[in-house]
Amino acid sequence: MGVIVLFLLSVYGWTVKEAAQGKLGWGHSVKNGLLHFVGFLDLFEKSVEEVKQLPKTFVTTPEDFEPVNRLQRDLWSLISYSDADKKRSVEIRNLRNDSVARHWQVSAPGMQPHHRVMHPLLLPDSSLVYSLNGFTGLFCVNKNGQPRWTQDSIAHHHGLNLGPEGHIWACSYTRDKRGRFIVYRGAVRLEGRPLNFIDNTLSKIDPATGELLYHRSISRILKENDLEHLLLKTPRSTDPYHLNDVQPVFKSGPYWQRGDLFLSLRNVSAILHFRPATGEVVRLLEGPFYAQHDVDVRNDSTLSIFNNNCHVNWQSNSSDHPIPEKRISMGDNYSQVLLYQAGEERYTPAMQDLTVREQIFTFTEGIADWLDEETVFVEEQNSGILWVLSGDEVLYRQALPSHHEGHHHLPNWTRILPTP
Repeated sequence: MGVIVLFLLSVYGWTVKEAAQGKLGWGHSVKNGLLHFVGFLDLFEKSVEEVKQLPKTFVTTPEDFEPVNRLQRDLWSLISYSDADKKRSVEIRNLRNDSVARHWQVSAPGMQPHHRVMHPLLLPDSSLVYSLNGFTGLFCVNKNGQPRWTQDSIAHHHGLNLGPEGHIWACSYTRDKRGRFIVYRGAVRLEGRPLNFIDNTLSKIDPATGELLYHRSISRILKENDLEHLLLKTPRSTDPYHLNDVQPVFKSGPYWQRGDLFLSLRNVSAILHFRPATGEVVRLLEGPFYAQHDVDVRNDSTLSIFNNNCHVNWQSNSSDHPIPEKRISMGDNYSQVLLYQAGEERYTPAMQDLTVREQIFTFTEGIADWLDEETVFVEEQNSGILWVLSGDEVLYRQALPSHHEGHHHLPNWTRILPTP
C-alpha cells in the first residue's frame, strides 16, 4: 500500500512540474485549475499574514525609541485608542504619571478596525461628544457613559471645538438621502469639462440636545466672498479644501471679534478668518505654511498654526531625468509651530532649532497646544509621538503603549485639558 501511495505522489508531483513548465498540452483551463489547487497553501499562508496584520490604529515602536518625562506639573489630556476587544476607549489621562481620572468605552454602528475616535470633546458637565472620524454623526454620552443624544444628519471629521457661547463647532459632511456622507457635492467647469469634488461643511450644534443650529458649505462661503479661485490652487481636484480645523474666537480684539472662526483648509494651504454672523471672510491667510493643521488663537493679535511644512501630496524622487553629483540644496524641512502676528503680517517659527534637532515631522494631521508662554504640547501624529517642548528643552517625549508588543497606539488628536 505504501508503494502505491509513493507512486501516486510521484505522478502528482511530476504532473504539477510539467504543468508549470507548459509541457502537458492539456489546455489553459486544466493547467490553471491544477496550479490554483496546489497554490492553496500559499494562499492560506497569505491569508494568515493578512489576519496577523494590525489595523492602522497601531504604530510600530522603533527599537531605539527613548521616552523622556521631565514634567513637574500635572498635564491632563483627553485621548482615544483602540481596545483589545475591538471597541474604543476615551480617557482623561495625566501624562505626568499616566494616572487615569475618567474612562469611557464607546462604540458605534458599523465600526471597523481602522475607524478612529478623533478629537473627542469634553463638555463642562463632563459629558463626552465623539464620532468615528468621517463615518458617523456625533454621539453624546454622560460622564457615566449613558447616551444623551445623537446627531446623524452630518458626519464629523477632524476638528471639534467649543465656542464662546458653549456651542459645538464641527468640521462636517452632509448626509444624503441614502445615508452617505462623502459625496461629490461641488462642481467646477474647466474648458467646458465638469469636475466634481467633495464639499466640506461647517456645523454648529447645541451641546444639550444635539440640534443642528448652523450648517454652511465651504464652497458657498468662498463663492459669496469672491474666493472661488482657491479651487484652482489645490493639487487634489476631487478634495480641494480638506477642512481640518474650526477654531472659535472667545474674546474681541483689534483684529478679530468674539464668535469669529478660523478655518484651516489643508489642501490649498490657506486659513480663512470667517465671521458667521455676517457670512464674511474677514481675511485670507496664505503661507509660509503648507498642508497645515490646528490653528489656535493665542491672544488678541497672535495665532498659532501647526505647519506640517510639506507637499499636500506625498512626493518621491523622479527617475525620468539624470541627477548630477552637485545639486542646489534647499535644506531639510520639518514640521513647525508657526506664530502669526496680525497687523505686522509676520510669521515666526517657534523653537525652530529644537524641532529641527528632534526632527519632528508629520505629513498629515498634527496638533500644537500652548501650555504657557514658553511651553507647547505637540502631537507628531503619523509617528504617534507626543512631545512637550519648552525653550530649548524636551520635557516630554512618549508614545502610548498598546496591548500589541512592539507597537503603540496611533494618537487621534490629543486634547489638553486645564483640569480633569
